[in-house]
Amino acid sequence: MQPKLSLTSLASPARKRAIALNPNSAISHSRYSECLQTRARFDEAIAEGERSQELDPLSPQILANLGYGYLAFQRYDESIGRFQKALDLYPGAAWIRQQLAVAYAMKGMYPQAFAEYDKIAKQDRVVTAENQLVAASLGWLYAVSGKRVDALRIAEEFNGLSSHAYVDYYEIASIYAGLGEKDEAFRWLERAYAERSGSMIWLAVDPWWYGMRSDPRYADLLRRIGLPQSN
Repeated sequence: MQPKLSLTSLASPARKRAIALNPNSAISHSRYSECLQTRARFDEAIAEGERSQELDPLSPQILANLGYGYLAFQRYDESIGRFQKALDLYPGAAWIRQQLAVAYAMKGMYPQAFAEYDKIAKQDRVVTAENQLVAASLGWLYAVSGKRVDALRIAEEFNGLSSHAYVDYYEIASIYAGLGEKDEAFRWLERAYAERSGSMIWLAVDPWWYGMRSDPRYADLLRRIGLPQSN
């Protein structure tokens, strides 16, 4: 699973300084692209991501990071293309295949999304402390595709996991957002905020929250975190 980045690791001045010191560092351009993504500066984020790909065209992580930029920018076909190229290079990357599944789901292509999950090894998609992003995204996919019982089962498994391991409540919130249960989604987001979840830096751009952006509670969370207001 791709690790979530912290606010400090995404500090914009540090990323710009790294590029100034080494303009040909592909990873520096990619990390700066992620920083710009969290702030919904998509045109700049894509430009940095494309530059990183030019510098290192065989890095699956760089390709996938660029794919997420296109996903957050709602340019799904370009996102799918990048994820597919990344998987050609690293077929066993569960977190990349998970993001490809999300891109398909955002286009309403649920059979294709589930087909990608079928390619993920079972031990990499079940609810464990190590698989939270991949497992929660499957719960969200069940939710948005109308498989409510399956979505709630995964949410409950996360609840059970929290009794003996750290659980990122941001991930549970995404499942309830997919179900359209806004009050429950915000309840879990507030818990994630209180526990300083590193995932909260993606609140302005992650696709789970598209149906919640008009809610004043969403704008309030963005304000408290210091993220730009979404359109």
